[in-house]
Amino acid sequence: MRRVLRLACCAFPSGHRARQSDEVVDTALLAVDGSAWRGAREALSLVAAGMEQRLRAECHRSVRDGFTPLAVVLAVVNLAVALSGVLLAADRLPLYNNAGRPPNYPFVVDWWWIAFTAAAAAIVLGLVLGNRRLAVAAGIANLALVGYDALFLVNGTDWFSGHLAVFTYGQPLAFPVGRHWLPAAIVLALATAAAPLRRLPLTNFPLTLVATVPLVVLAREIPGSFFFLLCPLAAIVALAIAFGGVAPRLAVLAVGGVLGALPSEVVYLAHGSIHRDPFVTWAVAAVLALGLLLPLAQLARRRLT
Repeated sequence: MRRVLRLACCAFPSGHRARQSDEVVDTALLAVDGSAWRGAREALSLVAAGMEQRLRAECHRSVRDGFTPLAVVLAVVNLAVALSGVLLAADRLPLYNNAGRPPNYPFVVDWWWIAFTAAAAAIVLGLVLGNRRLAVAAGIANLALVGYDALFLVNGTDWFSGHLAVFTYGQPLAFPVGRHWLPAAIVLALATAAAPLRRLPLTNFPLTLVATVPLVVLAREIPGSFFFLLCPLAAIVALAIAFGGVAPRLAVLAVGGVLGALPSEVVYLAHGSIHRDPFVTWAVAAVLALGLLLPLAQLARRRLT
């Protein structure tokens, strides 16, 4: 029971006395008195109190602090895109060769994929080390690579053109595809340049790499590749709508996430073969507008006050 209560104390912000001493845990153990039911109730109370303290701490953070989680989240997803793209390109090259069609950009692990993966890893390393020069330089290189592919290699009439088209093989709902990852790369570069960085333990870098593994696995197993990322994005937007007024970091994260995924959402709305219900179209459009405009309004009101 002590371990459960100590884990519940992790809901408090870092530096809070509930996480640094055993006083709160010892008091909760006395109240539990060996009862599992009372123990669960005490653990939930600690989590609720911890989240309340986190919201109070968020009130003192600046809007600029929101660029750090935005940069970290996009950097991890960007690295997962690079790694899963390399694996997919390596897996699907024999399929194209056996089909009698010459291998093209999406199905070859060429210099672009290698450079894209190196830039994505360098962004994560720069954020972990708190090295602004490395993070920003890697973000610009990442944007240049994605922009080169989107603007010069993608043919709007060819579904299999451009490197990121490797995600579309047999998956009409694939994401990212073609030019769709370019806005996310732009948001990532801007967030990396604007984020206040601080050095973290170097052990966080391999942990961050491990965090990309579930994304890579899910991208390979779930039809639609990275389309499943829209579910956590929707959760972030919902949290920003609920708490963006007192937690500006959530509002910044929501705005950046929506801007990064907006092109794919627009394609979803415009693609007639995906859905034919006009109610779905208007519902998705309303959610997009709400998820973008309301966090912006919350940030603007905080700026004015």
